Amino acid sequence: MNELLHTQFESVGFEKEFGFQLLKMEDVFSFTPSTKKNPFKPHRINFFTVLLLVEGEMTHEVDFIKYKMTGGDCLFISKGQIHKFDKSPTYKGYGLIFTEEFIIHHVSPSAYSKINLLYNHHLNPSRFKDFGDRDIIVHSLKRELSLEQGKIKADVIAALLTVLLLKAQLNITNKLKSDNEQYDQFRQFQKFVAAKYMDTRAAKDYAIFLNITYKQLNKLCTAFTEKTAKEYISDYMMLEAKRQLATTNLPVKQIAFACGFKEVTNFLKFFKKNTDTTPMQFRKSRS
Repeated sequence: MNELLHTQFESVGFEKEFGFQLLKMEDVFSFTPSTKKNPFKPHRINFFTVLLLVEGEMTHEVDFIKYKMTGGDCLFISKGQIHKFDKSPTYKGYGLIFTEEFIIHHVSPSAYSKINLLYNHHLNPSRFKDFGDRDIIVHSLKRELSLEQGKIKADVIAALLTVLLLKAQLNITNKLKSDNEQYDQFRQFQKFVAAKYMDTRAAKDYAIFLNITYKQLNKLCTAFTEKTAKEYISDYMMLEAKRQLATTNLPVKQIAFACGFKEVTNFLKFFKKNTDTTPMQFRKSRS
């Protein structure tokens, strides 16, 4: 079974053929000591998730931000983020989970670009209110998953999922669209930061990677995030440090090196400056 399944959903698992599953939240809560991942503790996911709350209230934490949700709310969690469920689950709903490979292989390029924008949590809200036809689409997904349709099953599921995600995407009030050339350039900047933040924190280096000037990079970054490129890089590094502290038992020294700090003392100063706490204090607060 794919390593992607080593999550809180592993006891149920993806549809083996194509990497999609629709789960009741109560199935997620069936945690036992033998389960490798505790859904009530921070854990990182390597797939995409849509949480659909049907009834009740919940507080769901994603990347250290708490989202209060009521019946009808939806929460989008991106690949690479960390999250945890409410410890006292008295609510009902569904979790739609799917791999990046599923989207790439079964969704059209034009729809993929819009879905990509929806899941860019640096730009858009993670939580949405109920949107048109959501329950109808979920009902259709449940029905199709119960049928034997051979090779076209994945395509049918992908079509329904695409409609649901595009309906959600219509709720985005962000004026910047996925077909904007600047957006493509900004996405490239994001990818460079994710791949190279361990090697360099200098915004000028990323301008070189993009073959634009430092001034152009700052203008680009400010347009999308209201942050300078230096601030975006710093925030990204801070988030990655927090993710590792919350989800691993790695020594602080090792995390410092993984974040590109040659001296642990510099990492400690950086962390303290941005959080008013030490890495160990932060880790203890998340346990």
